[in-house]
Amino acid sequence: MGKERFLKLATVRKTFGKGGELILKIHPDVPQNIIDQLNEKEPVFILVDGIPVPFYLTFLQFKGNDKAIVCFENYLSEKLAEEWVGQTILFKTGDEQPLNDGSVLTGYSFTAKTPANKNYQGTVSGFFDYPGNPCLELEFEDGTRTLLPFHEDFIRKINHRNTSVEFVLPEGL
Repeated sequence: MGKERFLKLATVRKTFGKGGELILKIHPDVPQNIIDQLNEKEPVFILVDGIPVPFYLTFLQFKGNDKAIVCFENYLSEKLAEEWVGQTILFKTGDEQPLNDGSVLTGYSFTAKTPANKNYQGTVSGFFDYPGNPCLELEFEDGTRTLLPFHEDFIRKINHRNTSVEFVLPEGL
Protein backbone atom coordinates (compact mmCIF):
# COMPACT_ATOMS: atom_id res chain seq x y z
CA MET A 1 0.00 0.00 0.00
CA GLY A 2 1.27 3.48 -0.85
CA LYS A 3 1.80 6.42 1.43
CA GLU A 4 -1.31 8.49 2.09
CA ARG A 5 -1.41 12.08 0.85
CA PHE A 6 -3.31 14.83 2.64
CA LEU A 7 -4.33 18.36 1.76
CA LYS A 8 -4.67 21.06 4.42
CA LEU A 9 -8.37 21.79 4.18
CA ALA A 10 -9.28 24.13 7.04
CA THR A 11 -8.48 25.36 10.53
CA VAL A 12 -10.89 24.97 13.45
CA ARG A 13 -11.54 28.55 14.62
CA LYS A 14 -13.96 28.13 17.55
CA THR A 15 -16.91 26.26 18.95
CA PHE A 16 -20.38 27.34 17.90
CA GLY A 17 -23.34 26.42 20.08
CA LYS A 18 -23.82 23.73 22.71
CA GLY A 19 -24.13 20.68 20.42
CA GLY A 20 -20.44 20.31 19.52
CA GLU A 21 -20.56 22.53 16.45
CA LEU A 22 -17.26 23.96 15.23
CA ILE A 23 -16.56 26.84 12.87
CA LEU A 24 -13.95 26.03 10.22
CA LYS A 25 -11.98 28.56 8.20
CA ILE A 26 -11.35 26.94 4.82
CA HIS A 27 -7.86 27.54 3.44
CA PRO A 28 -7.96 29.85 0.38
CA ASP A 29 -5.89 27.54 -1.85
CA VAL A 30 -8.22 24.54 -1.51
CA PRO A 31 -9.72 23.69 -4.93
CA GLN A 32 -13.50 23.91 -5.20
CA ASN A 33 -13.76 20.27 -6.34
CA ILE A 34 -12.26 19.17 -2.98
CA ILE A 35 -14.75 21.33 -1.05
CA ASP A 36 -17.56 19.80 -3.11
CA GLN A 37 -16.42 16.30 -2.04
CA LEU A 38 -16.99 16.96 1.67
CA ASN A 39 -19.82 14.86 3.04
CA GLU A 40 -20.88 12.72 5.97
CA LYS A 41 -19.66 9.47 4.35
CA GLU A 42 -15.96 10.35 3.90
CA PRO A 43 -13.86 11.34 6.90
CA VAL A 44 -11.66 14.36 7.38
CA PHE A 45 -8.47 13.97 9.41
CA ILE A 46 -6.71 15.69 12.29
CA LEU A 47 -3.12 14.94 13.24
CA VAL A 48 -3.01 13.52 16.77
CA ASP A 49 0.54 12.85 17.96
CA GLY A 50 1.65 12.97 14.31
CA ILE A 51 -0.86 10.34 13.19
CA PRO A 52 -3.80 11.27 10.93
CA VAL A 53 -6.98 10.30 12.80
CA PRO A 54 -10.27 10.11 10.84
CA PHE A 55 -13.28 12.15 11.95
CA TYR A 56 -16.70 11.66 10.40
CA LEU A 57 -19.00 14.63 10.00
CA THR A 58 -22.55 14.42 11.33
CA PHE A 59 -23.35 17.96 10.23
CA LEU A 60 -21.91 20.21 7.52
CA GLN A 61 -23.16 23.66 6.53
CA PHE A 62 -21.21 26.17 4.46
CA LYS A 63 -21.26 29.84 5.48
CA GLY A 64 -20.04 32.01 2.63
CA ASN A 65 -17.03 31.05 0.53
CA ASP A 66 -14.52 30.35 3.27
CA LYS A 67 -16.35 29.12 6.38
CA ALA A 68 -18.27 26.02 7.38
CA ILE A 69 -20.02 24.77 10.49
CA VAL A 70 -19.41 21.11 11.25
CA CYS A 71 -20.05 18.52 13.95
CA PHE A 72 -17.85 15.48 14.42
CA GLU A 73 -19.37 12.12 15.22
CA ASN A 74 -19.01 11.34 18.97
CA TYR A 75 -18.13 14.98 19.79
CA LEU A 76 -21.64 16.29 20.31
CA SER A 77 -21.04 18.66 23.21
CA GLU A 78 -19.24 21.97 23.40
CA LYS A 79 -16.84 20.59 26.03
CA LEU A 80 -15.78 17.64 23.84
CA ALA A 81 -15.54 19.68 20.64
CA GLU A 82 -13.45 22.51 22.09
CA GLU A 83 -10.34 20.30 22.25
CA TRP A 84 -10.11 20.59 18.44
CA VAL A 85 -10.04 24.42 18.33
CA GLY A 86 -6.86 25.56 16.59
CA GLN A 87 -6.29 22.21 14.86
CA THR A 88 -5.80 21.81 11.12
CA ILE A 89 -8.34 19.69 9.26
CA LEU A 90 -6.86 17.49 6.52
CA PHE A 91 -8.52 15.88 3.51
CA LYS A 92 -7.21 12.60 2.12
CA THR A 93 -6.47 13.12 -1.56
CA GLY A 94 -5.42 9.54 -2.27
CA ASP A 95 -2.55 7.15 -1.97
CA GLU A 96 0.80 7.89 -3.52
CA GLN A 97 1.71 5.45 -6.21
CA PRO A 98 4.46 3.16 -4.96
CA LEU A 99 7.49 3.32 -7.22
CA ASN A 100 8.01 -0.42 -7.59
CA ASP A 101 7.89 -0.28 -11.38
CA GLY A 102 9.33 2.52 -13.49
CA SER A 103 7.18 1.57 -16.46
CA VAL A 104 4.48 3.92 -15.11
CA LEU A 105 6.81 6.82 -16.01
CA THR A 106 7.16 5.82 -19.68
CA GLY A 107 5.82 8.66 -21.81
CA TYR A 108 6.21 11.26 -19.07
CA SER A 109 7.98 14.49 -19.95
CA PHE A 110 10.96 15.31 -17.77
CA THR A 111 13.16 18.14 -16.66
CA ALA A 112 16.56 17.35 -15.22
CA LYS A 113 19.33 19.24 -13.49
CA THR A 114 22.96 18.20 -13.07
CA PRO A 115 25.25 19.08 -10.14
CA ALA A 116 26.88 21.62 -12.51
CA ASN A 117 23.45 23.32 -12.86
CA LYS A 118 22.91 22.24 -16.47
CA ASN A 119 19.24 21.81 -17.35
CA TYR A 120 17.80 19.19 -19.69
CA GLN A 121 14.34 18.33 -20.98
CA GLY A 122 12.87 15.41 -22.81
CA THR A 123 10.70 12.33 -22.48
CA VAL A 124 11.00 9.09 -20.54
CA SER A 125 11.01 6.77 -23.55
CA GLY A 126 11.32 3.39 -21.89
CA PHE A 127 11.86 1.22 -18.84
CA PHE A 128 14.24 -1.72 -18.73
CA ASP A 129 13.85 -4.07 -15.78
CA TYR A 130 17.41 -5.37 -15.67
CA PRO A 131 17.88 -7.73 -12.67
CA GLY A 132 19.35 -5.70 -9.83
CA ASN A 133 19.58 -2.53 -11.95
CA PRO A 134 16.28 -1.32 -13.42
CA CYS A 135 16.80 1.68 -15.72
CA LEU A 136 14.75 4.43 -17.31
CA GLU A 137 15.55 5.39 -20.88
CA LEU A 138 15.62 9.17 -21.27
CA GLU A 139 15.28 10.80 -24.67
CA PHE A 140 16.56 14.36 -24.64
CA GLU A 141 15.23 17.18 -26.83
CA ASP A 142 18.16 16.78 -29.25
CA GLY A 143 17.21 13.12 -29.86
CA THR A 144 20.02 11.53 -27.86
CA ARG A 145 19.14 8.76 -25.45
CA THR A 146 20.69 7.52 -22.24
CA LEU A 147 19.88 5.12 -19.44
CA LEU A 148 19.33 6.37 -15.90
CA PRO A 149 19.25 3.90 -13.01
CA PHE A 150 15.73 3.78 -11.64
CA HIS A 151 16.41 4.91 -8.08
CA GLU A 152 14.66 7.35 -5.75
CA ASP A 153 17.89 9.34 -5.30
CA PHE A 154 17.58 10.57 -8.91
CA ILE A 155 13.87 11.45 -8.73
CA ARG A 156 13.09 14.86 -7.26
CA LYS A 157 9.36 15.05 -7.99
CA ILE A 158 6.69 13.12 -9.90
CA ASN A 159 3.48 14.77 -11.04
CA HIS A 160 1.08 12.05 -12.21
CA ARG A 161 -1.61 14.59 -13.07
CA ASN A 162 0.65 16.44 -15.55
CA THR A 163 2.59 13.29 -16.51
CA SER A 164 5.90 14.94 -15.72
CA VAL A 165 8.91 14.09 -13.61
CA GLU A 166 11.89 16.06 -12.30
CA PHE A 167 15.26 14.34 -12.08
CA VAL A 168 18.59 15.15 -10.49
CA LEU A 169 21.11 13.64 -12.88
CA PRO A 170 24.41 12.25 -11.62
CA GLU A 171 27.68 13.76 -12.85
CA GLY A 172 28.92 12.24 -16.10
CA LEU A 173 25.57 11.22 -17.54
